[in-house]
Amino acid sequence: MADYLVTGGSGDIGRAVVDRLLDEGHRVICHYFAADVTLLKERWHSKPVTFWQADLTVELVNQPDFCNDIDGLIYAAGTAHYELLQDMSSEAIDKQYAIHLKNLIKLVQWIVPALVSKQCGNIVIISSIWGETGAAMESIYSTMKSGQLGFTKAMAKELAPSHITVNAVTPGLVQGKMTDIFPEEELKMIREDIPQGELVLPHEIAHMVSYLLDERSRHVTGQVLRINAGWLI
Repeated sequence: MADYLVTGGSGDIGRAVVDRLLDEGHRVICHYFAADVTLLKERWHSKPVTFWQADLTVELVNQPDFCNDIDGLIYAAGTAHYELLQDMSSEAIDKQYAIHLKNLIKLVQWIVPALVSKQCGNIVIISSIWGETGAAMESIYSTMKSGQLGFTKAMAKELAPSHITVNAVTPGLVQGKMTDIFPEEELKMIREDIPQGELVLPHEIAHMVSYLLDERSRHVTGQVLRINAGWLI
């Protein structure tokens, strides 16, 4: 049994990850911001879950107490932003930077001393296929997701002597809020471009996270694991 912080725990991927961790007997700190925490508490009633509310689109200032005694981080927080680069405001760019990179870096910086003292731990970053390939109309999002992959590889090398693994998962198009915004005809066209013709399901990503946290994956570090139905090979 371990204690994991899951950022973006109220989102489609985050909820699936929390479900999987609880099923495997772990304790979870579920981060949320604008979600109805009452519904989250009902979902995981009587489960070993505590809740942390924080706006990750602005820089974190105060280190939460739980950072001093934690076994790992699953960073699933994020938000897409669709806009031409020339139309993006500085505020929108700053929010993308804060939620995808700055606060990821801050949280890792805060939890590393606890992990190093234990000489074990796991960090899993949920990035995106666009961090590998880039996407028109999502230039800043793609840039930040690419930055997550660079951070993954650098921290994997830095923390390897302390037996701490750092890996990233790059989902393709995930069924849920991400796809609800698309008209059905547009979604059909996207599916036709995906070799398997299907969207990724949140619980499939949670399964990949579980694999990376398993003791039998202790030598898997610095890796970028793709789950995209053949969209990028």
